[in-house]
Amino acid sequence: KMGAEEDGAATMKSWAQGQRLSGAQLSSDGSSLTLDGTSLTASTAYDIAHESKTCRYTLASIFLQILDPNQALMAYRGACKKHGVKDPVKALDKPTVVGYFLGGQPQEETQDSSLVPAAPPKKAEETTTPKKRSREDDDHHSHRRKSSSSREKEDRHHRKRSSKESSSHRDRKDERKRSSSSSGHKESSKEKKKRVGTPMTNEQLFDKLNAVVDKRSETSKEAAEVQAALAASGFTVSAEELKKYKDVTDTIMEIPVGNSASILRAAGASEGRDFTRVLDLYNETLKPSRPDANGKSSSKSGSSGGDKKKVGRPHLVGKKPIIILPKGMQPPITMLNGYDFFSNSTFVPRDVQIKKMGRTAAGKGKNLFTRRVGKRQGGGEVEYELMDNPKAKLGEDLREWDRVVAVVVLGESWQFKDWVKMYKDPVFLFNNSYGYFIGMEGDRMPKDISKWNVKTGKLNRDKRGMDSVTAASFWNGVDEWMALHKPELLPKDDSK
Repeated sequence: KMGAEEDGAATMKSWAQGQRLSGAQLSSDGSSLTLDGTSLTASTAYDIAHESKTCRYTLASIFLQILDPNQALMAYRGACKKHGVKDPVKALDKPTVVGYFLGGQPQEETQDSSLVPAAPPKKAEETTTPKKRSREDDDHHSHRRKSSSSREKEDRHHRKRSSKESSSHRDRKDERKRSSSSSGHKESSKEKKKRVGTPMTNEQLFDKLNAVVDKRSETSKEAAEVQAALAASGFTVSAEELKKYKDVTDTIMEIPVGNSASILRAAGASEGRDFTRVLDLYNETLKPSRPDANGKSSSKSGSSGGDKKKVGRPHLVGKKPIIILPKGMQPPITMLNGYDFFSNSTFVPRDVQIKKMGRTAAGKGKNLFTRRVGKRQGGGEVEYELMDNPKAKLGEDLREWDRVVAVVVLGESWQFKDWVKMYKDPVFLFNNSYGYFIGMEGDRMPKDISKWNVKTGKLNRDKRGMDSVTAASFWNGVDEWMALHKPELLPKDDSK
């Protein structure tokens, strides 16, 4: 057996060194190798020993490897797979196999070795002297290896050169970026130094101030002409004119103007005038006319008897005006703390009021209080009534509902849904009463408030001293509304 193995390996070696492998034919199944009528069993494995290293491969695997020792690894594995070879030569054993059969080591594999295949070996010419032919074959084989290695070196050099050029191009870009950033940094540092600078001495500061003053003192010819034209020279004011307007300037007063009523007050304040008489005349026109001795109607206004007079509401005389408050825990002002707010202009939070009154009496807040009105409204005291359930207390009597002078709204239309008849309609309600919304600062305003004829006021969460401002805004609006729409509920001024 060993003899047969040596014969097969020796035959393969002689073929390889004789440059005759290119003429050999390997069967498709990798079982036989044929050259010039000589057939070898390609599936037989042989022990190959070279330079103190031994490996074992089949003849087909060795043939496909040494046929082109510089072929790429993937090309070699593809050829083994094509011929059914199951023991391809390992990369570590390749130098041993190639060295044994070809007498040297294969060149280094590169990425482009598959692109530049080695030239097939040429068939050597037979000569009469075997040693001489073998030497010529060795020279030819070494020349072929040198040419392939030179091509590989050229390719490697070309790739290195291209990589160096690309890297140098990138380096130049990076250098330009760094130089631009460094120059920008230098400029910014210079600007900072300029801004910081050194502190000025007192002498330098005064010099600069003097320069500024000198520049301001310099006036152009045109500016001088304008100043001369606007100067007071040439205009004289006599002593009589000064005395005439002296009293007017002494009586000038600054009065804040907020609404139509305050405008009327401000117009007469400078001369001590009072427009209460105008309001009284208006109220007299609302009273029903009284028949005279001849049976004809007459009035204090002196108008013609044929004119129609607006009939007053005698059923309101001597009655208590009503202020309706919202229900629930959401509104800031309810029956729980309404008495303190409207009578004392003080807002007491709900939780504080409950602790103060006790839970048993928390729902029984005071509902009656007396308040003095201004001279324009009669100058007397008016007793107001607070309630939050007008349907239960006023019933269906519209005369009692006519006592309502103000409604503190919650901001939702369902507040009026169970009220009597037309008072359910916000349009009618706020045309026949003074609407007012009280909210806390920072809270969102309800949407319906903007659609109604309602005034708004805000309560500060912490500053209780600001409560009187909101209360005064409410009462100013109520007093003016009552004087204009329901004067029967106000006290009569008997001095006039």
